[in-house]
Amino acid sequence: MENKDLMLDDTLHGEASLGDLLSDPIAVLLMNRDGVAAEDVLHIVRVTAGRIASNDCGRAAKTISAA
Repeated sequence: MENKDLMLDDTLHGEASLGDLLSDPIAVLLMNRDGVAAEDVLHIVRVTAGRIASNDCGRAAKTISAA
């Protein structure tokens, strides 16, 4: 890729949106492999954003399981 091609790259103009990241072909393959749906990720982001906005850390997790 030449330098002039880099100038046309949208990622150089700011961060990719969450929608862009979740629709990336590699991310989709990994999420499918792991049984994760984009809607699940969006739900977690919304809940977390709400907790941050209300300064509510929520309950501490009892355990963290590795899949």
